[in-house]
Amino acid sequence: MDYNTKYVCSYNDSDVFLESELEILNDNEKQFVRDALYRRDLCNIFKIDDQCFNEKIIHDIVSNLYKNIKGKNFLESCILKVSNDFFNNVDLELGFIILFSFDYLYLVHPCLSEFIETGKISESNVSLIELKKIILNPVL
Repeated sequence: MDYNTKYVCSYNDSDVFLESELEILNDNEKQFVRDALYRRDLCNIFKIDDQCFNEKIIHDIVSNLYKNIKGKNFLESCILKVSNDFFNNVDLELGFIILFSFDYLYLVHPCLSEFIETGKISESNVSLIELKKIILNPVL
């Protein structure tokens, strides 16, 4: 499987911008930078060239990855929740794809990396705990 389990996402880090940049960039400019960093992170995770970003390639990789993790209890409950929230129905593969969206990638990547490396996702994984809070018990 072509998945970079050692890669650390940076698009959602609080220190992406220097203090001086925070003062001069507006919200749209900050979001543009974060979007570009997200795309770079996603490409690095899947070991593809970020200059040749192709949604079909990403979709195919995520689809194959889904087949490998399908049936894992915790991930399946997250996938069900996201699928119901976005599509108001149960489409597990589409729900899994959503876990790679901007809102969730930085949370799900460490969990999947651990699963790929060890065959399980430990409860001690901080990202898993955050993922549970955000996906299974969203703040209203």
